[in-house]
Amino acid sequence: MSQKNDFKAFSISNNANVVSQRLYEESKDLLTGFPPNDVSTHMLNKALRQSSTISSVLADFIAEQSGEDVLDDGNVAKLTTQLNKALERKTTTRVPDASLTQKGVVQLTNVIGNSDTLAVTQKLVQEIVTSLSKDINDSKANDIPVGTPIPWPTAIPPSGWLQCNGATFDKSKFPELAKAYPSGRLPDLRGEFIRGWDDGRGVDPNRSLLKWQEGSYLLQEGGQGDYVLNFSLNNLEVLQWDAPQNKTLSLRARVARPISTWNDTRGSYIGVSRPRNVAFNYIVRAI
Repeated sequence: MSQKNDFKAFSISNNANVVSQRLYEESKDLLTGFPPNDVSTHMLNKALRQSSTISSVLADFIAEQSGEDVLDDGNVAKLTTQLNKALERKTTTRVPDASLTQKGVVQLTNVIGNSDTLAVTQKLVQEIVTSLSKDINDSKANDIPVGTPIPWPTAIPPSGWLQCNGATFDKSKFPELAKAYPSGRLPDLRGEFIRGWDDGRGVDPNRSLLKWQEGSYLLQEGGQGDYVLNFSLNNLEVLQWDAPQNKTLSLRARVARPISTWNDTRGSYIGVSRPRNVAFNYIVRAI
């Protein structure tokens, strides 16, 4: 059912009694209005047609979009409300929601979701960036398991880390660290190298985790004398040597007699070897 519109266009037929548009625009009455007792019917009809036509068109728009009757009852407030309602419905109907394929009205949101039509506020973007930055920073630290020793270039460990100096720690304060070191004591890595656990391979047999091992012995005159030393000790374990992987080595040797044994009580002839190295402070993640 169509809505009622009381506002009608006046004098709109083809043979309407109105002045031409040219004469209407050239008339001095267009600026000053009609003089008293001298109103041209043609001019008056022209003025009424223009104003009534606009009123009728606007009233039709209000009636169609608002779905209500537009009455000529002098209720300006009601007519204003109907006009606003018509404009809102027209905007909602004709302007679609924005999407990935078309332009349209965009609604803002301050909640994270998976919508393709909502746009986030600047505040939410900043919250997301802040959260991601925190996650990235935390993940860098969390990528290293608690109890893992790493080399550190300064004497003081960063927050949440302890120096691997053989000291005891509070297992109730560092429960995750206690899982790695149930004894409550950290390994003492000061001046030490870390070696991969043999785990039954046979390269470094009879070693348990965290067990200390001395370096391989070398024989050399360490004092001021220039002695020539003949040395033989048929025990690789005592020498702290690893068995060679190549079991068919070809060697040249000169045999000398007599054979005797002696003890290097001064430590002047036997030393422990080491590779080239750079000193770092071993620290362990505690939390």
